[in-house]
Amino acid sequence: MRHVIPLTLLTVVAACGSAREGGSPNAAGAAGGNAQSQGMGAMPGMAMGEGPIRISARQASLAGVTFAVAREAPVERTVRAVAMAVPNERGLKIVNARVNGWVEVLHAQETGRFARAGDALLELYAPELVTAQEELLLAKRLAATTGGDSLLAAARRRLSLWDVAEDEIVEIERTDTVRRRLTLRSPSSGHILEKNVIEGQMIQAGERLFKIADLSTIWIEPAIFEADIPVVRVGQGAQVTFDALPGHLFNGPLTFVYPELDMRTRTLRLRVEVPNRGLLIKPMMYGAVRIVTTGPRGVVVPLAAVLPTGTRDLAFVVREGGVVPTPVVVGSRGDSTILVADGLAPGDTIVASATFLFDSESQLAAAMAGIMLNMGMGLDMGGMPAGEMEGMEMPGAKKDTAQGRQKRQNDQERQP
Repeated sequence: MRHVIPLTLLTVVAACGSAREGGSPNAAGAAGGNAQSQGMGAMPGMAMGEGPIRISARQASLAGVTFAVAREAPVERTVRAVAMAVPNERGLKIVNARVNGWVEVLHAQETGRFARAGDALLELYAPELVTAQEELLLAKRLAATTGGDSLLAAARRRLSLWDVAEDEIVEIERTDTVRRRLTLRSPSSGHILEKNVIEGQMIQAGERLFKIADLSTIWIEPAIFEADIPVVRVGQGAQVTFDALPGHLFNGPLTFVYPELDMRTRTLRLRVEVPNRGLLIKPMMYGAVRIVTTGPRGVVVPLAAVLPTGTRDLAFVVREGGVVPTPVVVGSRGDSTILVADGLAPGDTIVASATFLFDSESQLAAAMAGIMLNMGMGLDMGGMPAGEMEGMEMPGAKKDTAQGRQKRQNDQERQP
């Protein structure tokens, strides 16, 4: 029986009708019409780095091989992450009690209510405020008789520091009347996220009564993995979508990168600020963030054009009338391209797909050459036509004759 040498890409070449050594070269296809046609004859097996692997345009097409041209461009990479919407901290306001007293009238009676700046939140009875009003009126009378208004200014300032509105102070002086209750008003427009008081409750100075948030702009905080940290920076644009808001796309800048990672998830939080049109985005809503980043500029090729072998990275460059395995040094990876820091130049035509076929071919050629060398034989596969390879016998192998085949058939028929 004849032993046929198994060849990876050579099997395809032989089936297509291999060109003989020295025949007219064929043009190799190029991806997108950019790759320059290269003359290549039949593909000889060879050790890696000893010369080109040859393949014709028809053979490349049948084997699924495509070509591309290395170009100088930046590496584009898209960072995607899940995110949570939180209130804009610059729009948060806390309303505290400045004096001890009792809530006699509560105007903001429910959480979630929208309050405009200056709206009444509650009316407070506080003995200290009553005393401060009396001092104000006394200072007013003294100023009218003595002409000095320093005491009057101090009495006004004292009420103002206790969050008594300016218009209420003016009204007290105009009516010359001490009010039992004074009104506590909202410092800014927003939604009441927290309400910690009920009507009739006694409150103490420093107690937290309300938390008000301006939701006209909102923060989106995605969590990205460590590998994405080098490509994000403040000022990049981001797109935000929510499953709860189909058809709505929100755009905003990346405004802050937090200084430390979450120890449990090993992720880093970012902050994207977006306008909240129609208050559609609710705090604590989950969404998805997409940030398109632009990396360093250099020689870029398709991702599939670089083959990692475990010990190094290879690109298969079309030159010298064939395809040459070339070690390369890779840099950052993008969505569809990879930066090659060393080993390629702009304009080089490379194999963009089926690179594993060329790697297998070069490795098999090196292995066959080693076997033949150990057996004391020289193997010049580059000069041996494909038809002769098919008929080549291995030394020491028994010939499969017609008598031998007939004898095996008779033996099988006699078996029960």
